[in-house]
Amino acid sequence: MGAKSFLMCDVTRFNKRDYMIPIQKDLFEQNEDFEGESEITIKLINRDYHMEFDQYRCHHDFVHNKSGRVFNKSFTHYFEPIDFYTYYNENINLAFIQAKTEISLDFIHKLNLTKNYEMGPVNIDFRKMIPHITEVAGAWIADLKRAHLKTAGFFGPNVHKSEEYIEAASEGDVSSIQMKYISQKTKEEHFVTISKKGSIVLYETFPTIEEEIDIVYEIYDKFINPHV
Repeated sequence: MGAKSFLMCDVTRFNKRDYMIPIQKDLFEQNEDFEGESEITIKLINRDYHMEFDQYRCHHDFVHNKSGRVFNKSFTHYFEPIDFYTYYNENINLAFIQAKTEISLDFIHKLNLTKNYEMGPVNIDFRKMIPHITEVAGAWIADLKRAHLKTAGFFGPNVHKSEEYIEAASEGDVSSIQMKYISQKTKEEHFVTISKKGSIVLYETFPTIEEEIDIVYEIYDKFINPHV
């Protein structure tokens, strides 16, 4: 199994009932040039699934803006159907969306448009976070103010202490870091990435989903939670 990404979201409003944004079938049938709209569903399947997180099964037709032609008809975009889980803890107003970052961001954007939901990615402040991390193993820095280099990656043990990293970080913005994290429960070491967009990426295969939630929540609570 490949890497798993969890988008961490602060939640202001969350409709706990099953919800669906339907495809506009009538409009599609009336206009043969209309390419349809994405369908979104979110359905509660397990109350208090783990650590007071409810588990929701979600579907999102993610739009790819790519033109082409099929069956003698042109198109300007197409939909990729994605099924995934969302975990929501009402007591701490926190949600984890287990999908690729861009898909998760588009998903919450579409949900927020309905006014039944209001959520957004947690704020990531690497400057405050990095001093508390035992070992930063890699970092990507974007928006560099250099003529021929706008993005740069730095890798190696404690790379954040190198002169090259410090200089680049002062010029641009840290977009993601890779770190080694030791689980508080199992004491095992895991390699993870934290993105400025608000996601945590797990690269290993965990025996259970509950263990994945444990790791994601531990990292959130230790390095990101503004109330700690």
